[in-house]
Formats: sequence, structure tokens, C-alpha cells
Amino acid sequence: MSPRPASLASAFLLAALASGACALRKHEPVLPPVPPGTALPPESPAGAAEEEPLPVTPVSEPIVVAAWAEPKELPAGGGQAQILVRIQKRGGARFPGVEVRLHSSTGSLFSGGRVLVTDGSGMTRDRLTTRKTASITLNAGGTRYRFQVPVAEPRP
Repeated sequence: MSPRPASLASAFLLAALASGACALRKHEPVLPPVPPGTALPPESPAGAAEEEPLPVTPVSEPIVVAAWAEPKELPAGGGQAQILVRIQKRGGARFPGVEVRLHSSTGSLFSGGRVLVTDGSGMTRDRLTTRKTASITLNAGGTRYRFQVPVAEPRP
């Protein structure tokens, strides 16, 4: 009998490794449902002026973006988190073929800022490695979004 994964993120990572899935391959991943409250509003115009744009091919119709990190918080000292992005058309239909670019305020992304493309289920992923709380900015089909991946404070 094999040991049981400690968390959903561990189970996801084990499944991805077993299937040979990679952040830049076009596989249909087996992902858990998006946690409630992960859909993000577009970034404010004031925040958009802080950074250079992440150019991608714009989509011609409105989209709904959900983006999150697994685990949602890294332990003290940092580590790695999967950055998951799901794109849907209005009404909930998955949207394959949408270009997505990510930028992290600190640490590094496996994609190195290259363009990722959503797969048949409207999903793409990247991997963040960081020691400090990171602000992730993404451009999905021409619409920018931002969220944070916190790193826990060290215990005394």
C-alpha cells in the first residue's frame, strides 16, 4: 500500500509527475475544482502603469479568469507553488488556445515569462519558486489580473 499524500497539492503534483505532465506541455490535467472566490477582477489602471505590459494575442470575446496557487501559502523560508490559470467564456464554457503570460515580483517562474497557451479544458500552469511573498501578474488574452502568493512568517 502506498503512502497517502499530505495534501491536495501533493496529490496533484504526484499525478502530474506520474502522467509526465509539464507546465509547458499541452496535456489535459486532472485538476481539482477552483476554490470559491478565486475569480479575480481586472487590475486597476493605476496598478497597470507600475509594470511593463505582458504582450499576448488578445481574444475577441469577454473571458472569465480564475487564477490561484497550490499551496495557497508557502512555509517560512519559501518554496515552490503551482500557479494554475483557468480561462472560460462567459456562461462557463472552457476556452482553449488563449495565450497567457505570467510575471512574478520576486522569485522565478518555470516559464521564464514565455507565453503559455490554455489546453482543451481552458487550463494552463506554471511553477513559482520564491523565498518571499510574491505578487503574480498575469495577462490572459489581453486582460491583466493580479494576486499574491504569501510566504509565512518565520516562527521565533
